Amino acid sequence: MLTDSPVLTTPLRAVILPLLVLGLTLPACAAPLRLFVAPNGDDSATGRQAKPGKNGPFATLERARDEVRKLKAEGGLPTGGVTVELRAGTYELTAPFELTAEDSGAADSPITYEGQKGKEVRLVGGKVLKDWEAVTDESVLERLEPTARGKVYQTDLRALGITDYGSPAGGGIELFFDAQPMTLARWPNEGFVKIVDVLNIEPVDVRGTKGDKGGKFVYDGDRPLRWKTEKDLWLHGYWFWDWSDQRMKVESIDTDQKVIALVPPQHGYGYRKGQWYYALNALCEIDAPGEWYLDRDTGVLYFYPPSPLGQGDAMVSVAPNLIVTREASNVTFRGLLMEGSRDHAGVMFGARGNRVEACTIRNVGGHAVAIQGADSGVVGCDIYQTAKGGISLEGGDRNTLTPGGL
Repeated sequence: MLTDSPVLTTPLRAVILPLLVLGLTLPACAAPLRLFVAPNGDDSATGRQAKPGKNGPFATLERARDEVRKLKAEGGLPTGGVTVELRAGTYELTAPFELTAEDSGAADSPITYEGQKGKEVRLVGGKVLKDWEAVTDESVLERLEPTARGKVYQTDLRALGITDYGSPAGGGIELFFDAQPMTLARWPNEGFVKIVDVLNIEPVDVRGTKGDKGGKFVYDGDRPLRWKTEKDLWLHGYWFWDWSDQRMKVESIDTDQKVIALVPPQHGYGYRKGQWYYALNALCEIDAPGEWYLDRDTGVLYFYPPSPLGQGDAMVSVAPNLIVTREASNVTFRGLLMEGSRDHAGVMFGARGNRVEACTIRNVGGHAVAIQGADSGVVGCDIYQTAKGGISLEGGDRNTLTPGGL
């Protein structure tokens, strides 16, 4: 037969009550913490809730980063770490989001920046262009092919605060429409034309392969007559070898002698008869859907859209990178769509324990991700339309044969 037991014996009470008190006084940050960022957020909020309000999401990644720094300074990271959730939408970054050593997580308390599950979260290294108007300036229309008139639109980048355009030589501003890279106005629209001959100004002979380093060559046809009014004309060519290309600025065009002179310094290998080139960055060559041109003096961008402007996003690249980490460790970026940087989307210097997971990275002027460090990597990402390549990894020690863990 069961007998009644005392509710709490004195020795047992002495053990349990302090434990209960301890449980009530543990800091709230002992559990993993989730912060929120949203396009309609407010950096004066607390960032603790997804719904807008006093405790709602922050507006910027930088504000969330600074909140994590504050947590570390006041008592350390919670066990399980901190997750910064970016709510659905587009985040325009005109400068990289930067992390340093003070933004590091720990092995048991990592820092994660992730997109809202099941939603599209875009980090865009530039500006979405919305204010377009048809070209009506007669002086501009006269320079266009008759078939293109009435189909070319313009927008003012300076009105958006964009004044750094870079150079047509490479690494400068680019235009994207409906998630596709557009073509800087060129001729011919596809393929190349050939150098008819080179002027023997500074002859060069590479094991019997002859050319010239003088930077002047003979062209064929009359197309360059149209280029006489172009103030920033460039040529992209494989000037001497089929594996070495370079963009060169045009210095002058002699339409009587049919000679093009290029601005020095000249291509390192020189120029050779029969090699390939095409012209680019010419307003007068906007004659096909998808072509564009930027007047760097006025900041006006001209565009022949491949479909109605209202049916797709038009965006120009501004930021050199989207994410830059320097000596930061145990940081993960997950579930983000990153696009529109002029160089690499993500750059990690001195990385350790960092990862880029389940992201889509496209339409960037460099690699998708470049990592220098150890025990870091890129996992399960979709990468396409990158100018220099997919992923660049650098780590380990060749002298000691120490693996990088990349």
